[in-house]
Amino acid sequence: MGSAVGKLLGLLLCLQCLIELHGVFIRFTNVTCESKDLSSSIVEYCAVTNLSKNKNSIRLRYTMLKPMLRNVEVYFQLLTRGSESINTVSNWQPFLYTLKLDLCRFWKNHHNHLARMVFEFIEGHTNLNHSCPYTKENYISIEDVTNTEVSGKIRGVPMPKGFYALFTKLSTENISRVQTNFYFEVLSP
Repeated sequence: MGSAVGKLLGLLLCLQCLIELHGVFIRFTNVTCESKDLSSSIVEYCAVTNLSKNKNSIRLRYTMLKPMLRNVEVYFQLLTRGSESINTVSNWQPFLYTLKLDLCRFWKNHHNHLARMVFEFIEGHTNLNHSCPYTKENYISIEDVTNTEVSGKIRGVPMPKGFYALFTKLSTENISRVQTNFYFEVLSP
């Protein structure tokens, strides 16, 4: 009985090693949050928290001082940074995708594959997961999204080792309200 359990544990360990070797594993390095319109929102908190040696998470919350009614747009831009450059905005270069998304339309029919993938990263961790209007929200939050969860969801996505950033802006009525930038490192392709 003991050797069967040992073999099973060994097999599971080997499978985990294969997954880590053939999948993408990321580590969050930073998150920045900025309210672009202090009359509509303020940053309550914004942080990366280390949970263990290989696991960290992101938490952020914007307090909304005015409701977001309609014409809610989210802008996403995925960037990469050269290995020789330092962490400055000018050293970030577009990687693959730039997307401007009508959030109200997206929640009606999930029409954009890339946007679906991005929102799957925060599924179950945010209150931005329903159709417009956003009239009862006192805040926008993303709570406890871990690097291990995101790593599991992007397996098979071709991303070489290196440093990346996902820059996001949320606007209503064509006015930028909040900007959140997520920084991460791909440790294994």
